[in-house]
Amino acid sequence: MRHYVLLGLLSTSLMASGCVPLLLGGAATAGYIASQDRGTETAISDIKIKTYIKDKLTQQHYQYLTQVEITVLRGNVLITGVVSSSKQALEVEAVVQSVQGVQQVYNELFTDGYYPAKQYTQDTWLATEIKSLMFAEKDIKSVNYNIHVVNGHAYVFGYARTASELEAVKYLLRTTKGVKQVHSFIRVI
Repeated sequence: MRHYVLLGLLSTSLMASGCVPLLLGGAATAGYIASQDRGTETAISDIKIKTYIKDKLTQQHYQYLTQVEITVLRGNVLITGVVSSSKQALEVEAVVQSVQGVQQVYNELFTDGYYPAKQYTQDTWLATEIKSLMFAEKDIKSVNYNIHVVNGHAYVFGYARTASELEAVKYLLRTTKGVKQVHSFIRVI
């Protein structure tokens, strides 16, 4: 009985302090991680690697926080975004490679420094559309894929359960209006 009273007090204090969205967000994240085929321990390791990379990049150059997107799956890192020069792209890659636990790095940064707000908005919308289409496909386990779109280039990073699922994902990307080019970093598990 005492446990229920403590649980009730804790719940009430969390609701009063506005922490319910935080708890719900944490629960949703935990459910999302648990539904992936990479496993919880691997997902947590990937989150740690991504956090270290983002921290080091921000220390190097604060603009990397918004210019560079980092995706980590099983220690493999995909770098997407737009930087000002090839030199900056190499700096970003060097930072990523210096983080413990990184296995392989895929540097897909655009180096012309030009990424207008209109293009960013179109890319964000396109990535959302692709994710929605993937979610609706019964033959694709959408939680196993990360999608980033930069300048109309669609980057997909993840793990297919079968070769036919891999082909279904690539076909979906190729046939989505607005996708200029598909860059697939998918492995069959």
